[in-house]
Amino acid sequence: MKRVEHKLKIGALALLVGTAAFTVGCSHSMGSSSSNGNNSNPNYNGNLVASTTGASSPTQTVLQGTGGAQAIITLTNKSALDQYTGWITNTPSDERVGVNLVKLATLKTGDIEFGGAVSIAFTDNGNTYIDTFSSHLQGGPNTIGSDVENNQYNLVSTSYSGLTNPSGQPYAPGYHGFFEGTTYCDGVPMAPGQYCPGQMFGGAVVLVIDQMQFSADGEGAGMGSGSVWFYNYQAGYGTGPIPGTSCWFITDGPYQCGSFFNNTSSINTLSSLNPTPTHLGNGSYITYTELGTFTGLNLGAAFNGQLQ
Repeated sequence: MKRVEHKLKIGALALLVGTAAFTVGCSHSMGSSSSNGNNSNPNYNGNLVASTTGASSPTQTVLQGTGGAQAIITLTNKSALDQYTGWITNTPSDERVGVNLVKLATLKTGDIEFGGAVSIAFTDNGNTYIDTFSSHLQGGPNTIGSDVENNQYNLVSTSYSGLTNPSGQPYAPGYHGFFEGTTYCDGVPMAPGQYCPGQMFGGAVVLVIDQMQFSADGEGAGMGSGSVWFYNYQAGYGTGPIPGTSCWFITDGPYQCGSFFNNTSSINTLSSLNPTPTHLGNGSYITYTELGTFTGLNLGAAFNGQLQ
C-alpha cells in the first residue's frame, strides 16, 4: 500500500475529529460500469411488507456527537489497522466503532432492513482520527432508485449461514451491512461524477453483528457483539469520474466492493454472515480484511430504538 503525504501531515487521508474523513487505502480513479439488477436480492423484489423510505440516519455517528452507539474495537492486529489507514501508525489506542442505523423496510420473510452510518476512530500520537461510512444513496449518476433498494443487503435476519443456535433455543438474529466511505482526491473530498487528475483513495466496510441479545421480558434489544471488515479500492487505474452508484452494486472497474456471492454472479446476502472472497474474473479478488471485533454495543441506541 503506497503511503502518500499531504500538507496536513496526518497520513494518507485521516483527518482530525470533527470531519467526515476517510482513511482507507489508495487507488487511482477510473470510470465504472454499474448494474441495475445483476446483484438482486431474491428476498427483496416485490416482497416488502412495510417501507419507511423517508427515513434517514444522521450522516455522522455517535463518535461525532450525533445519535447511535459506540463500542471498543479489539484490533485483529496492528498490521490490519495500518492496511486500513494506508499509512504506518505508531502507538494506536482507543479504537472504537460507532453504529447509527434506522429501519428502512420489513420483508415478508421477517427480515428487517437497516441502513445508516458506521464510523471508525482511533488515537495515535495524541491525535484522534475518525472516518464515517454511509449506506445511503450518494446522489449523482445512480442506477438505484430508492434508499430501500440501496440497502437491500443490509438485513437483521435469523437465516444467515454461520449464525449460532444456542441449545434448545431458536436461532438468534444477526446483522451485516455494506457502508461506503467518502472518496478523496489528494486530500479533497469528491462528489459523484467528479474527475480526479491524481491519486484516488477510498473503500468500504462491512459491519457484522453476530450476537444480538434481547431481554426476556420483551423490553427490546440489549447488547450486541460482532466485527468490522474493510476493503480498499483497487489501485493502478487511470483518471475517471466517481460513480454515484454504491460500490456493492458496481460490477466492473476499481470501485467494486461486493461480497456474499456464494459462487454465483449475484449477491446472496444470507449465504454468509461474514464477508466472503469474491473472484472478479480477471485473476483478482475482492477480499475484506477483519479490522477487529467488538462487544458491548448498545443495540437499542445503535438501531435508534427500532429493533424489537
